[in-house]
Amino acid sequence: MQRNRRYSDAITNTTKAEMLKISGFLSEIKTHLCQSTGVTCSSGPPGPPGPPGPRGQKGARGRRGQKGKPGIKGDQGIMGSPGRDGKQGIMGPPGLQGEARPKGEKGDIGPVGMPGAKGEPGESISVPAVIVSPTKLSVNERGSATFQCSARGNPQPAIKWRRVNSQSEISKSAILRGRLHFQNVKGSDSGLYECSAENILGNARAVAELVVNGRWFHFAVK
Repeated sequence: MQRNRRYSDAITNTTKAEMLKISGFLSEIKTHLCQSTGVTCSSGPPGPPGPPGPRGQKGARGRRGQKGKPGIKGDQGIMGSPGRDGKQGIMGPPGLQGEARPKGEKGDIGPVGMPGAKGEPGESISVPAVIVSPTKLSVNERGSATFQCSARGNPQPAIKWRRVNSQSEISKSAILRGRLHFQNVKGSDSGLYECSAENILGNARAVAELVVNGRWFHFAVK
């Protein structure tokens, strides 16, 4: 099929060439006839375009020209935003210590100022004074008993309770702000209890007695 196509193209090109030759021959005859007879001949229709001519070869590339002179420097552009801070450098060695300045001389004592206003008289100090209420209390076993110790003095004295002629200590839960309170008393709780108040000027004491009645006394009363 490709061979037939090439053969057809060759015939077409040959026919076009012959038609161009015939058209050129007729044009020459017409021109000769018009010139010999003196008749004005009108131009005929344009003939078909001729086949394209052979393509010329590509010319050699020319040499590169010399580098031109640099242009004039333009105006300075707008300054851009500042960049990020760089990393902190290594700390340098410490500098030399400066010389110590000599200490100045002490100045003279200034004049005595005016005395201030007299303040209010302070509270007079006093030795402690103690009062215990009641001084004697009798209760039955399993009952409760309470003694109140009041102290006066300046400075305010500190109050303490202790049992007289006994090494046993009083429970801390039984003492509250000078008050001595017993719950569910026993016969062994009977005895003397001392309240003492002390400040920097001295101390004072007061004694209270607790009597716990046994079961036999309770039955006898009934």
